[in-house]
Amino acid sequence: MLPEEEWPQSVMFADGSPVPAAYVTHVQETGLRLAVDVGWNAGDLLLVDNVLVGHGRRPFTGPRRVLVAMSD
Repeated sequence: MLPEEEWPQSVMFADGSPVPAAYVTHVQETGLRLAVDVGWNAGDLLLVDNVLVGHGRRPFTGPRRVLVAMSD
């Protein structure tokens, strides 16, 4: 299929050596434990500073409209 370095969840150290699975699991579990869910209402706007925080989204169902602008 794909070489490991092209996998969406492939991680390695700067020298190219693999990050042990236990390290990856620790980071994933810590991120989930510290995650803050945002309650959404029609018309809401959320600004995220990509330098200060990691961000993502949980799975969902239903319609949505996402508008994105990036700035520095």
